[in-house]
Amino acid sequence: MSDKNRRYPVDRSSEYAGVVPIHDPDRANFLYPSDVGYYDEPEKEGIDFWGIVRIVMSRKWMILAITLIGVAISIAMTLRVTPLYSATATIEIQQQDVQVIEGAAVGPTYYGGDAYMETQYRLLRSRFLAERVAEELNLPNDARYAFPGSSREGRLRQAAGKIVGGLSVAPAGRSLVVNVSYISPHPQEAARIANAVVESFIQTNLERKYNTTAFAREFLDERLTTTKAALEDSERRLGQYAEEQGLLDIAAGSLDETSIVALNSELGAAESERIKAEQDYRAALATPPSRELVESPTLTGMRQNRAELISDYQQMLSQFKPDYPDMVRLQARIDLLDDNIEAESVTIVQSIMDELKANFDSAVARENSLRGRVDELKGDLRDERNRRIQYNILQREVETIRAQYEALLQRSKEISISSGIGSSNISFVDEALVPGAPFQPNLNRSIMQALILSLAFGIGLAFALNFIDDTIKTPDDIRAKLGLPTIGVVPKHSNKKDLITHTLNDPKSVVSEAFASARTALEFATEDGAPRSLLITSTRPNEGKTTTTIAMATTFARGGKNVLIIDADMRKPSFIIDRNESIGLSGLLTGHDLLQDHVIQSKTEGLSILPAGIVPPNPAQLLSGPRLREVIEAAEEMYDIVIVDSPPLLSFTDSPRLGSVVGGALLVLQAGLIRTPAAKRTVSQLYDSRTNIIGGVLTKFDPKKAGFEYGYYYSSYNSGARAYVESKKDKAQRKILIEAAPNVLEQEEHDETEKWA
Repeated sequence: MSDKNRRYPVDRSSEYAGVVPIHDPDRANFLYPSDVGYYDEPEKEGIDFWGIVRIVMSRKWMILAITLIGVAISIAMTLRVTPLYSATATIEIQQQDVQVIEGAAVGPTYYGGDAYMETQYRLLRSRFLAERVAEELNLPNDARYAFPGSSREGRLRQAAGKIVGGLSVAPAGRSLVVNVSYISPHPQEAARIANAVVESFIQTNLERKYNTTAFAREFLDERLTTTKAALEDSERRLGQYAEEQGLLDIAAGSLDETSIVALNSELGAAESERIKAEQDYRAALATPPSRELVESPTLTGMRQNRAELISDYQQMLSQFKPDYPDMVRLQARIDLLDDNIEAESVTIVQSIMDELKANFDSAVARENSLRGRVDELKGDLRDERNRRIQYNILQREVETIRAQYEALLQRSKEISISSGIGSSNISFVDEALVPGAPFQPNLNRSIMQALILSLAFGIGLAFALNFIDDTIKTPDDIRAKLGLPTIGVVPKHSNKKDLITHTLNDPKSVVSEAFASARTALEFATEDGAPRSLLITSTRPNEGKTTTTIAMATTFARGGKNVLIIDADMRKPSFIIDRNESIGLSGLLTGHDLLQDHVIQSKTEGLSILPAGIVPPNPAQLLSGPRLREVIEAAEEMYDIVIVDSPPLLSFTDSPRLGSVVGGALLVLQAGLIRTPAAKRTVSQLYDSRTNIIGGVLTKFDPKKAGFEYGYYYSSYNSGARAYVESKKDKAQRKILIEAAPNVLEQEEHDETEKWA
C-alpha cells in the first residue's frame, strides 16, 4: 500500500477533527492517544434543555409505567381509607387586656399582635381545655374515645388526647377570626366537639378574666397600703431635712446670686486696674521720667527767671567782660537758679514714682479683697446648692410616691365599677355544622399528588439511570466520549426482516440514505477523498459491523466505484459462498496465488468479494505476516475502494493487525449497547497499532429515545423507518449469493445459531 493512502491518527481536539490530513512522511514521531487525548466537549453555559428532554424521552415508557403504578396504588389506598369528616367553628378574638394600672397590665401578661394570637391558638389546643371538653361531653365513658378497662383519670387523658389529635386551629387570613376544626369519622361528633371546644374556650377565658380581676383587686389593695406608708415616710423625711438645713423658704433662696455676679464684675475691673498700674509702675522703673521734661508751676517760674537772666547776661556781655562785678553777680544768680531747678526736678520725678507705686499697691489690695469676697460667697453658694439638691431629691420622691398613690387610688375606684370585667373578648362567629361530605379521602387530590410524586420519581429515576448508564447512545457521545467524528448514523425502523435486501434494493430507503451520508462523509474525510482501503470493525459482536460493510460497499458501487469486500473474519466468516472454500483470504495469504484468482463477483455491479476462505487454525499468526500488506496493496491497485470486514476487536487481536495495513478504519457502535470504557479501550488498541481511525458509525439509533432534539433532526426518516435490529435470526440474512460460475448452485440459508456456535 502506498504512503499516499496511508492514514494515521490525528489530534481530535481541533475544530476540524473530522478532516484527517494526509500522512507526512517526514514526521518523526507518531501521535498516540496519550499525545492527543480524548476529545472533551466544551461545557455549555446554563441548562442543557435538549439534554434533559433526551433523558426523559429515552425513558418515557419507564416514567409512564411508574406514574401509572403510583396513581393506581394511590387510588387503591384512597378507596380503602376510612372517611373522615371535618366540622369548623369560627370565633373572633379581640386583643383586649385587663389593665390594673393605667399603661400597664398586672397579672396575666398582655402580648401584642402575633404573640397574643399565637398564645390563644396554643390555649385552644391545650390539654387542659381538651380534658374540660371531654368531661363536659362525658367522653371518658364513650368506648370510641377511651378504653373501658382504664381508670377514670386514664380514660379522661385518653379522650383528651384524641380531642387534641383531631383538633386544628388556624387564622382566617390576616384577620382576628379563627377557624377551629375537628376531624372525626362521625360527622355529628365532629360538629359537637368543635362547638364544645369553642364554648369551653370562651367560658375558660371568662373565668380567667374573673380571676384576673380578683387578683387585680388584691394587688391594688396591697399596693395602696404600701404606697401610702411610703408617701408618709418620704414627706416626713423632707420636712426634717429642710428644718435641719435651715431651708425654710427654699423657693426664695438664702443667698442673692446676683451679688456674686456683681462682685465678679468688680473683680474683673480691679484686675484690669491692677494690671494697668503694674505696667505703668514697671515702665517708670525701667525708664524714669527725664528731669528736663517734668513740669510744675514752680519749675515754670524758675525757668522763666533763668531765661530772663540769661537774656540780661547776653546783653551785658556785649558791653562788659565776664569778670566784671555785675557780670559775676549775674552769673552767680543764674547758677543758683539752675541748682534750684535741678533740685525741684528731682523732687517732682520722685513724687511721680511714689504715686505710681502707691497706685499699684492700691490696685493689688483692692483685687485681693474682691477675690476673697467672691471665693467666700462661692463657697456659701456651693453649700447651699448641695443642700438644695438633696432637698429636691427628697421632694421629687414625695411627688412620685404621691402620684403613684393617686393613680392606684383612682384605678381601684375604676376597677370596682368597670363593666368590662364581666365581658369576654372572644365571641362566636359561626357554629360548626354537621358536614355533609367526608373531608378525607379526597380522590382527586390523592390522584393529583400521586401523579406529581410518581412523575417526579420516574423522572428522577430516569436521570439516575442515565447517570449510571455510560453507554454510547448518541452521535454527540462519539465525539464527546471517544474523541472521534461521527461519520454516519443509521436509524432504526419498524421492520426487523430483509434489512440487507432492503438496503441493497431500495436506494431511497432510510438505511440507504444513512449509508449514503456516511459515504459522503468518508469522501470528504481527507483532501484525496475516501481512503483506498477501509477497515470496518466493532467492539463486540452484533453491533452491525458486517451490515455496515455490505451497505457501504453497495453504496460505493452504486456511485460508480469498483469495490472489493475482504472478509477478514477467518474465525467466523460473515460471507457464505457456493463454491470451493479453498478460495478466499486464508488461501491467498498462505500461497502465492494472484488476487483475481480468489475474488468473486457479486450480483451487484461493481462489487466484488474476497471471502475468508478455509478457517485456519491460527488466524492471528496468518494476519501478522507480510503477505497481508501485499494483498491489500494489490487490491488497492485493482479496485477503487477496498473494504475489510474484521472480527470484533475486544474478542480478538485481528483488527489492530488489519488496521496497521489499511488507509483508515471505521468503528461501528450500536447505540445504547457499548459502554464507554469498552469503546475507549477499542480506540486505544487501534491507536496503539498505528491505525488511522477516521470516525465512528452509530447503528440502531432511535431518535425518539435520544430526545426531541434528535427526533426533530431525524424526523424526515421516521415515516419510512424500520427497526435496525441484528438479532441472531437476522444474521442469516448476511448470506450473499455469488455469481462465480454458471454451474454454481445456490446454497441454502444456514441457521444463525449454527453459524456462530
